Amino acid sequence: MSFLHVDLNSFYASCAVVKSNGQYCFDTPLMVCGDPKRRHGIVLAATYPVKRTGVRAGMPIREALARYPGAVMVAPDFRMYMDYSDRFMRIVRCYSPLIMRYGIDEAYLDYGGCERIFGPPLDLAHKLRERVKNELGLTVSVGVGDNMLMAKMGSDYKKPDAVTVINAENWQKLIWPMPVQSLMYVGKATAAKLYTLGVRTVGDLAQTSATLLKEIFGVCGTTLWRNANGMDDTRINCDPEQQKGVSKSITLSQDACNLEEVCSALLMQTEDVAYRLRTLGMRAGVVGIHFRYGDMSGEGKQRTLSTPTDATAELYDSVRSLAKELFHGRPVRQVGVRVTKLTAEPEQLLLFADTAHERRLRLDRATDALRDRYGTEVLRRAGTLCFDHDEIDDFTPFVKN
Repeated sequence: MSFLHVDLNSFYASCAVVKSNGQYCFDTPLMVCGDPKRRHGIVLAATYPVKRTGVRAGMPIREALARYPGAVMVAPDFRMYMDYSDRFMRIVRCYSPLIMRYGIDEAYLDYGGCERIFGPPLDLAHKLRERVKNELGLTVSVGVGDNMLMAKMGSDYKKPDAVTVINAENWQKLIWPMPVQSLMYVGKATAAKLYTLGVRTVGDLAQTSATLLKEIFGVCGTTLWRNANGMDDTRINCDPEQQKGVSKSITLSQDACNLEEVCSALLMQTEDVAYRLRTLGMRAGVVGIHFRYGDMSGEGKQRTLSTPTDATAELYDSVRSLAKELFHGRPVRQVGVRVTKLTAEPEQLLLFADTAHERRLRLDRATDALRDRYGTEVLRRAGTLCFDHDEIDDFTPFVKN
């Protein structure tokens, strides 16, 4: 058992509880969500009393309130989430050199060889659980397994605040009776197709002919069969640049019908993405934008930068240029900004100083300091004032591998 998967429980909602200074507790029926008066208000997270009524992330607020009418609604605070996520990762990194951050609230550890330093994997799992609780006030579920799949299934098996060992000895007993959609990588469409074959549990899938599954699902069929049987030879990517990208998108309170409205929304997203880059100490080499329309179709464009940067204004120069190319007057419902090809290498010094670049960096550092101290709304760029678009519904600080 050399792999662990550590998963922060109901992360956004738990952060809201911890930061409430005793106003809420983990048993408070609480939902993190957008403004219900907006047309696209959705639930981002909920505490377990609300979850037990069937409320899930992505559910419209109206439907969630129908399931739990008295639930407390709080607004999201993404910078707070990033702060807790970073502190969580600093704890995890204490116990293995091979760590893979998987989203904002999860991490894998390859623990092989570390037993001599920190003890058996199960002991470490309990140590991690207690340390996160004591230092951050948050709870985690930890899975311990023979491979990454088993570790992940272990952390999902029992929540919140639990440790579960899944290995070759107990895989059939614990995992085979579970619904097939509980298995990693089995989505709704795949589960529906498997149901037509009479495959309803993980055990059913494991005992289905691998040849038949390959005929129906192609290469993915073989993967499904292997996963159902607990087989996984994936290894943690120990590339020091595990941060693959940062993205931010927003659904507008009303469709943007002209370029200035679109760019106003994109500027706000660029500001948050650039701030995240600076907190990571990284710069982006590629920037891209994405539009989604009323019929939920979408399109995007991206561009490679001549020099990697974390300066808001420099990223926005490219974002605005891409928007001019992509926008053709069609009303836009959702916009997003994504940066990739990240680097933490020191910025190359120029023979002659780029005074404009230096001024932009000084401005960013000053605004970051003010927002960190007084909140994200203490300053707004003039270019963001022309359009009302303050409902955040998607924040993806990490691109999962």
